[in-house]
Amino acid sequence: MRAAADILPAAHRLAGKVGDHGLRIMLWHDLATLDQPVDDAGTPINAAAFGWSDEDLAPWHNIDKALRSPLLRAARVACEPLWINRDGIHTRGANRLLDQIDLLDVEGDASGAAIVIPLHMALGQIGAAILTPEDPAQDDLSALFPHAAGPLAAAIWQFVTSYVSVCRDERYLPSDSLLTSREIECLSWVAHGKTDYEISIIMGCSHAGIRYHVTRACAKLGAVNRAQSVFRAAQLGYLGVPGQPGRSHAAHAN
Repeated sequence: MRAAADILPAAHRLAGKVGDHGLRIMLWHDLATLDQPVDDAGTPINAAAFGWSDEDLAPWHNIDKALRSPLLRAARVACEPLWINRDGIHTRGANRLLDQIDLLDVEGDASGAAIVIPLHMALGQIGAAILTPEDPAQDDLSALFPHAAGPLAAAIWQFVTSYVSVCRDERYLPSDSLLTSREIECLSWVAHGKTDYEISIIMGCSHAGIRYHVTRACAKLGAVNRAQSVFRAAQLGYLGVPGQPGRSHAAHAN
């Protein structure tokens, strides 16, 4: 996929691959907005290529309901394909975050059982594909999942990342900024809610020195304030969820 005109033909090919496994697909390229991907004419491909009716898609237009969906919640906290039915969330490995998801809302989703393909992309963007059996009565996907999840995950990944590359608005993206270890350490503590004064005590630096590093990081990231600088640093992978923020950089001097 190299241009918007390629979106619909590529979507039809993807629908064919999914259909070969007796499944239907519905996908989102960005769970932050829950906007549906569209073709070059602005028509949602969930309808135009994947065959979902307006009635099928209507529940997903209710943002509050969509945010509560166990299917999309699972895609936010898992990085590998999984499948869900009324009996639970079935994964290849343990994930305690999935254990916290309430399955009561699964009744209102597209099917009583579904394969979820999480799509964690560059710059912190998360998408998701939901694969449901063509037979709505089929609620046990344990036999289908091992054969379908791998090949379809690869095809879906290629489609969605290509779609994002073609359609992404680059005005709001961070630049490829190179931060120093000290700037990263400061932003790590900012992300944990610490003030410049508190960070100076933690790191054994002057208050002015901390303010300098944070200001420099903001400038490099094109951020207008501390909150945006933390967001953009996280997009670029400078910030994660360490047990002790900034520890890996603590040995570096100013």
